[in-house]
Amino acid sequence: MGSGIGLRGEAGNWKLEAGNWKDDGKFAPPLLTAVVSLSGEGGRGGEVLNYLLLGLLFVAILAIAWLWLRGQRVGEQFRRAMRERAEATEARIELQRQIQRERGQLAALGAADFDALLLVDADRRIVWGNQGAWELFDRREPVVGQPFIALVGDAELSQTVLEVIAGGRPVVRQVAVGGRTLRMRVVAIQETGGAAVSIEDVTELQRLGRARRDLVANISHELRTPLANIALAAQTLRNGGADTAIHRRMLDQIEGQVQALSQLSQEMMDLAQIESGQVMLKLVPVEVEPLVRRSLTALLPLAAAKGQHVSVIVPAGLVALADEQQVARVIGNLAHNAIKFSPEGGIISVYAEAAGDDVRIGVTDTGPGIPLAEQARVFERFYKADRARSKGGTGLGLAIARHIVEGHGGRIWVESAPGQGAKFCFTLPRA
Repeated sequence: MGSGIGLRGEAGNWKLEAGNWKDDGKFAPPLLTAVVSLSGEGGRGGEVLNYLLLGLLFVAILAIAWLWLRGQRVGEQFRRAMRERAEATEARIELQRQIQRERGQLAALGAADFDALLLVDADRRIVWGNQGAWELFDRREPVVGQPFIALVGDAELSQTVLEVIAGGRPVVRQVAVGGRTLRMRVVAIQETGGAAVSIEDVTELQRLGRARRDLVANISHELRTPLANIALAAQTLRNGGADTAIHRRMLDQIEGQVQALSQLSQEMMDLAQIESGQVMLKLVPVEVEPLVRRSLTALLPLAAAKGQHVSVIVPAGLVALADEQQVARVIGNLAHNAIKFSPEGGIISVYAEAAGDDVRIGVTDTGPGIPLAEQARVFERFYKADRARSKGGTGLGLAIARHIVEGHGGRIWVESAPGQGAKFCFTLPRA
């Protein structure tokens, strides 16, 4: 089927038609039909006039048909343009949907990761970052568009990103920044010329690793000394003959070392149970003054043997919400350390006072003191600040005390300076 015009004669008449051709050669249906009658009436002049009118009509129909065919082509071009425009619009909408999905996936990935994640362009400007990145560097709002070094504040980290962008090879680097240890991994993005950056704060991991190494070393040391003493005592007994005094002294030494090992084992077990939450604290109103005095009863002979003076200053009627047995253990531990580290004739003071909604209990001594740099670590297991304050013991007492106090919702700390003694304080909720 096509389009065009036709002229055919029927019974002395001429018929002009314009429209679409059918397979049988006819228009279906004709869009335009003109019939001219040529009867021959009027002589030759009339016949000429009829042919002239027929020619004019034919030209008019040709013009109309041409305009119609052109309109058809223009319409088809318009429809094709509209289809292409609709397809382009649909493709643009789908592209926008895909971009939104990818942005949502990227945002979800950033929210699911605790580490800092960043994307930078070829000029090392930040084009995207997750919440972990802003929190790691104490930024309240995103800093997209700013230079990478403006965020991290470290030239070595910025230089690492530059090396990866230039070389294209992934790099992992660990850098100390502002008292923290940061581990950074940078991967080049070939399509954009920039890089993807992941930054992890491994300060706590390093501290835990150091604590683990110290734990192993301290356990080995704490076990080596009593075991060596037991072995020496056993050898002396074997070679000592029948001297009962020597035997008795060696047996006493063995018994003392076994007790030290038993104490170490028990305190390690106690600490593990407290840390794991297996020890349930029974918090009840407890009067502080009699609690402090009961906690010191067993320690007074040790202080008397060294000629030390122990004072107790606690106001009557002061009541704390506490587990009496566990708090007595904390006070006894702190007082025992004060007696042990204070010289002969020293002064140990135990006091308690109301402090807002808390009860503050403190133990002071006149020992060698603790350097400021060591004070944050004295509550770690097995940690001993220096040799002057390492006179026996398991090194677990302060770690146990810290967990007990924190289990009460309180806090424990030390105030000290070298040569000026130490003051250990902790708080309990006030009843």
